[in-house]
Amino acid sequence: MATNESLLNLAEYLDLSLNAGESVIMMQACHDSCGMYVGNAAKTQNLLIFHGVIASSLAEEILQCTRVGRNEMEIAGQVYRFVRSVTHFEDRGAVVFAPT
Repeated sequence: MATNESLLNLAEYLDLSLNAGESVIMMQACHDSCGMYVGNAAKTQNLLIFHGVIASSLAEEILQCTRVGRNEMEIAGQVYRFVRSVTHFEDRGAVVFAPT
């Protein structure tokens, strides 16, 4: 089965989070894009490290391909294990992908 672009994007961010020992935080969409951060979701937003934006359509596909709770999936030959949850930063919701 071919890996879609959204999962390849997720894999890139999961690799960053694994290297940092932190989580991926995907902010709620604003102006057709979602900010992507790596850091500790339990801390304040200003302590997160910004890693760019993805299109809202890709973010929606990521949400459709994953589920809240434990996930295990193969993306481009690599197995990723993470827990998906939700949180809130100041005025915006966010989805957290925490490696396990």
